Amino acid sequence: MGVYEPAEDSLLLAAAVEKYAFGNVLDIGTGSGIQAITAAKKKEVKSVAAADINAEALRFAEAAAAKEGVRGKITFLKSDLFSSIKGKFDTIIFNPPYLPQDKGIFDEAIYGGKHGYEVLQRFIGCCNSYLKDGGIALIVFSSLTNRQKVDEAIEKSCMEYEETGQKHISFEALYTYAIRKSSLLRQLEQKGISCMALFAKGNRGVIYKGSCRGKTVAVKAQRKGTMAVANVENEANWLKLLNKEGIGPKLLLTGKDWFAYWFVEGKFIVDFIISCKEKKKIAAVIRALLLQARKLDKLKVNKEEMSRPQKHAIIGKGGKVTMIDFERCHKTPKPKNVTQLCQFLAHGYANALLRQKGIAIESEKLLAAAKDYKHGQTDKNFKRILKLVS
Repeated sequence: MGVYEPAEDSLLLAAAVEKYAFGNVLDIGTGSGIQAITAAKKKEVKSVAAADINAEALRFAEAAAAKEGVRGKITFLKSDLFSSIKGKFDTIIFNPPYLPQDKGIFDEAIYGGKHGYEVLQRFIGCCNSYLKDGGIALIVFSSLTNRQKVDEAIEKSCMEYEETGQKHISFEALYTYAIRKSSLLRQLEQKGISCMALFAKGNRGVIYKGSCRGKTVAVKAQRKGTMAVANVENEANWLKLLNKEGIGPKLLLTGKDWFAYWFVEGKFIVDFIISCKEKKKIAAVIRALLLQARKLDKLKVNKEEMSRPQKHAIIGKGGKVTMIDFERCHKTPKPKNVTQLCQFLAHGYANALLRQKGIAIESEKLLAAAKDYKHGQTDKNFKRILKLVS
């Protein structure tokens, strides 16, 4: 395995290192040592750890550092990305192998995987665990790497970036990024939530999975650029109230434009019905969901979306039903939670699926009972509905 000779990408990244590097620095994939040496020459830099999986590259870089008179400021160690790295750093530098793999040619110094971005994705996915609160990661990559995939990897890790440099050479463009922890990530880490990773993205919000006290948490945050106003704050306030009634995921923490709750393990309701082989368990789940809808109606609260609850009800161990997604929740004198759920059960795919499982819900009778309930939301009318779906 040879040593990657500094080229246009190395020089472009070195310019960013010269401008931004500070404090305790980590240079991943140090290669020739150009980035580590550039950082070590800065008075703002206290120390440099230069890592590479290639022992030959480490020997080469160490000799180059000695020649430049900065050997005493740099520690050299063998590591595959962060595998041997301990502690956190103010600056992390990475000139990754970023070219898409050419068939029949193998060179870990230049090829970043089949599509070119795989190694960089791994780096970004681990980076925030080794970056101090106000730290910065400096990277370089090519237009051949698929810039969109790099941007997505940064977003998935709850981080943000700015482009610090660009250079066009023959058939490609080179980019340098400065990556930092997002404001949301810094807030969450201060609250003891770590290992953040994007889980789902909606029109108005994004959900990240993380870890807190050894358990999995979900964090819902306002999506950038959304026209919705305070929808995340609205949902957090409703969860505080509804948790007292045993409804919704357990709220853990709240902050500006975000809230955290214990992650709900299980299957969405349609997936549960498809996979469940016991008719009684399916009927019990439907009954439990209707009972929660009835609680909402009594509270004069409309959840919305209950006519299509496919992504709004999760079935966990023991058939526990947890409603999720309360961002459109609101007070109303005429709530529709039970009646919307009856429409879901009486029509289309859901009704046909239940029949396949041996639960024959008579649509006309259920809709007639739902109509009576709509005009008189009494316990008597609700019990009629329960009887029809039992």
